[in-house]
Amino acid sequence: MRRRSPETWRLIRDSAVGLIAERGFDAVSVDDIVAAAGISRRTYFNYFAGKESVLFDPDPDDPRLWAELTAARPAGEPLWTALHQLILGYTSLAAEQLVRHRRVLQTSPELAVCSRDVCDRFWDAVRGWAAGRAIPELQLDLQINTARTVLNTVLPRWDAATGIAGLHRLIDEGFALLQSPEWTTT
Repeated sequence: MRRRSPETWRLIRDSAVGLIAERGFDAVSVDDIVAAAGISRRTYFNYFAGKESVLFDPDPDDPRLWAELTAARPAGEPLWTALHQLILGYTSLAAEQLVRHRRVLQTSPELAVCSRDVCDRFWDAVRGWAAGRAIPELQLDLQINTARTVLNTVLPRWDAATGIAGLHRLIDEGFALLQSPEWTTT
């Protein structure tokens, strides 16, 4: 199998994003993206399965980034704190992409299912990292899935115009609500 160039991947993605930002998702075809990137259809489909994937596939460097983020968490840090910080760290590093995705999803909500694949891969990486902790598996999965739910709950409420700082405020609020005594008493 031939190794794919991250630079070509990004050229295609950036060409697609530029066109979609200008015209809207539905008004852009794969042929438009191919022409803008100066590549063949075959090259396009060597990198992306379809038009949606050009927006939502993870960057080729994302797995390395996820590994660096998890490796940077301090030894002995409570898992819940680490999960909160991992979400903040990843969303900071992916801010531009997240804002772009949010804007596209606001105009084409049917694409929301496509963005879940990137999240699945991120959470698989987090689960692999967290599995090495001395935490009962049920507790581990509950914490990871709850952190994931915080992110999944706040993303649709996020106004991309507030930037990544607005998203971080919502993430912090979600984590804080789950730690508050009111969470279990109301």
